[in-house]
This record gives sequence, C-alpha cells and structure tokens, in this order.
Amino acid sequence: MRFITIRSQFNPIIKTNNCKHPPSSGNYVVHQASADKQRVVEEEMENFILYEELSKDGSFVVYKGRRKSNLCYVAIICTDKTKRPEITNHVRLSQDLDHPNIVRFYEWFETSKHLWVIVELCTGGSLESVVAHDGSLSEDIVRRFGWDLVKGLRHIHELGIILSDLTPAKVLLDGSGVLKFSNFCLSKAEGETLESIFTMLSVSEEQEEGDSMNMRTRVQGSPTYSAPEVLQGSETSRSSDLWALGCILYYMYTGTHSHTFTK
Repeated sequence: MRFITIRSQFNPIIKTNNCKHPPSSGNYVVHQASADKQRVVEEEMENFILYEELSKDGSFVVYKGRRKSNLCYVAIICTDKTKRPEITNHVRLSQDLDHPNIVRFYEWFETSKHLWVIVELCTGGSLESVVAHDGSLSEDIVRRFGWDLVKGLRHIHELGIILSDLTPAKVLLDGSGVLKFSNFCLSKAEGETLESIFTMLSVSEEQEEGDSMNMRTRVQGSPTYSAPEVLQGSETSRSSDLWALGCILYYMYTGTHSHTFTK
C-alpha cells in the first residue's frame, strides 16, 4: 500500500545526502545544496498569501490562504517542528486519499522554523463548533451528517487505515454542508501500532530524557470517544473507530457526551 511508505527523513521537500561516507572535499557541495533547497522552500512559501486566521489549537494554527496567481482558496496549517511526527504521519496516510468526505491534501513544506500543510478549505468550521453553537442537531441533520461519516469512514477502512482518534473537532464542514474527515495525525495502517510508528518517525529528532516514557501519552486519543478496550490498553481498530462514530452520533443529537471520565 502506498500510504505505508515513509519518505527519506520524513520530508518530501528537503532531502538529505544518502551517501554514508561522503568525500571530505565534497562537504561544501553537500551543505551548499542543502542550503539551496532550503532557500527554494522558503521562496515557495512566499508564493502563498495568508488571509485571516481560521482556528488555533495548541501549536497548530490554520489560515485561509491561496497561491499567488490562483483564485482557489485553501487552508494553510502552520505548526512548529516539534509536531514533525504528527505531520509526517498525516501526510503519509492522507496524501493519496480522494473521497468527497475526506479533506483533500495538496502539499507540505518545511521552512526554517515551521511546518506548513496545504489542504482543502472547509469554511463551515468543525462539527464540534456546529454542535456547540446549535446545542444539538435535528434528527434529519444527524441522519444526513451520519451518512457523510459512514461513507467516509467506510472508504478509509477499505484502504486499510484506522483513524484511531475520531472526534467532532477533527471533522470539518465544507461550504455546501458536507462533512469531511480532516485529521490523520494519530491514525495508522492496519497491523501497525501508534507507538512504533511515532518512535520510527521521531528517530531523526534529538531525543530528550523521558521521551520514550511519554510516547504512549503522545499517541493517546480523546478518552471521551475511545472504546472501552482502548482505554484498557488495547490497540485501536476498525471496531474502536465505529465506537467513536456512535459517540459522535449521540453527541450530535443530544449535545452531550454519552459518558464522562474522571481520574
């Protein structure tokens, strides 16, 4: 499956020299090439125009934007480089997805300080914000939205992908009223474990003390939408995705969560 492939250094734009023992006389050429590629990426981001900020969640900021000389608007996600494993995981799983109920991925860049992801623009906000504003949704709307979610999730599962952390905040509404899955940062391919994937994606980063102990915490999804077996330590699966889907349907109709957790 193509989405399982992890690209060299987890970056499709800035590539490193693969020679294990480059000649000393060529060191300047290697560093110069790397600098040139970095400059190309910086110039590429200058071709995008950022408009208003659409949302902010921790280190993630989403802007409305467009490429110069192009009248099609896009969403531009900006985050710091500590989120490289999450962004790389999202890209490797979503880059080839093409479905009406999945936000389309376009491209990504790494600049000197940030990671940038260019995706389809959804102007209706998140499903979580829609329910928060309305209090709850009518049965007809829940049925229509539920069908969007079922179609999208079925396509994702047919490709062998487990969403793992399905929440209303990660489902977006486009301008025509269609729901779309938007976030694959904590997703995985069937047969993988999130801890092993994130450990692999973090291998090129400087490891701080306690990072290995915090890896499990890093890949944990929202307990509100997690299946009982996942809360007990089992890996996420198609079944746990369906559990989360059921929780979202309940949340849309009632405006409340089906269960709460206390420490």
